[in-house]
Amino acid sequence: MVAALPGRRVTLVLVDGAGATLGRLPSFDVATPWWQDVEPVRAAHPEVTVLRLLDAVPAPGHEMGGDVRYVGEAADGAGAANGRLAPVDAATREAVEEESAFRLPWARPGGPAADLAWATAHIALAAPAQQMRSWNLSSIWRLPQADGRAAWLKCVPDFLAHEAAVLAHLAGRQVPVVLAAEGSRILLADLPGVDGYGAGVEEQRAIVDAHVELAASTIGTTQGLLDAGVPDWRSGPFLGMAIPVVRTRAKGDDVLAHLLDTWALRWAAIDECGLPDVLFHGDPHPGNARIGVDPPLIFDWGDSGIGHPLFDLGGSEPALDEYWLDRWAATVPGSDPHRAWTLLRPLAALRRGAVFQRFLDGIEPSERVYHAGDVDPYLVLASTLLDADDDW
Repeated sequence: MVAALPGRRVTLVLVDGAGATLGRLPSFDVATPWWQDVEPVRAAHPEVTVLRLLDAVPAPGHEMGGDVRYVGEAADGAGAANGRLAPVDAATREAVEEESAFRLPWARPGGPAADLAWATAHIALAAPAQQMRSWNLSSIWRLPQADGRAAWLKCVPDFLAHEAAVLAHLAGRQVPVVLAAEGSRILLADLPGVDGYGAGVEEQRAIVDAHVELAASTIGTTQGLLDAGVPDWRSGPFLGMAIPVVRTRAKGDDVLAHLLDTWALRWAAIDECGLPDVLFHGDPHPGNARIGVDPPLIFDWGDSGIGHPLFDLGGSEPALDEYWLDRWAATVPGSDPHRAWTLLRPLAALRRGAVFQRFLDGIEPSERVYHAGDVDPYLVLASTLLDADDDW
């Protein structure tokens, strides 16, 4: 029996256009646990735009849910909230008004309005825009259109801004259609189908097929993507990212230290398996695919990079590993994906840890709670897999 997900007790602390604290609204409950999911928060208070997480205490035994406070901006300043605002204590006021060099544009008063103004310069709205998500990795708005469909506005940090270049490179394939892009803003056309959470076995295999076909289409064309800013996860650049993570987060781990010392030898063995560098997705779980369309549409390319195609196995469902490997064996005749995965699997875990460390290094302190517990488990997994690797 699957345990029920916890809900959230939400408190909105409002600020004015200059970022000064106005007070807090009465706390209320929403059913979903995910702190970045602000759609139900806006449903309760459509006059408020959520700017950022202030703090959160997860529900007991869970990673999210529980008590969460957000900083929000009222659409008309304090007008709609007048009479309902309670004062906040000095510590809360200080936390709300404290500046951060890492604060993202949409986390500041006026930021979401500026993003929507950019989007509506390209398309017309048939109804008010719907705020769906706001956190350190993205701001997402659903933009209703006159034909009943919806466009999507996605804003991301600079370290994920290569997504637009990826979608341009893959245009015409099973990826979202870009209506406009500028800097770290992307405006996407309506996404057909439904999100792939809960996809069945055959649907998940179709998602793998789509990923392999997309990656294979980039064989021999990756330099242009690198030039456009897509992260380089090939052996040399990856080592440069791995060293500080291992030396700061895994001090005393002799297994990972040995990995760094023998890096070139392991990669030479991986290269002998015959799989070329490609554009990989980086986070290919079923929820990042739209199913109900043939082929599935693959979205959310912010974690993508250039490197070994089997890095995608590190972010997929483990039960699908054999299917991934067989698909690559058929795609690149004469290659040995199974041997490559034996050698690469610890590195895939280490890469995931390095990705989360990059998130932590690039976001403001109050938002680090989203990723604070994500780095070490991947380093432990990498070390465990290496220690058990009798074939090396």
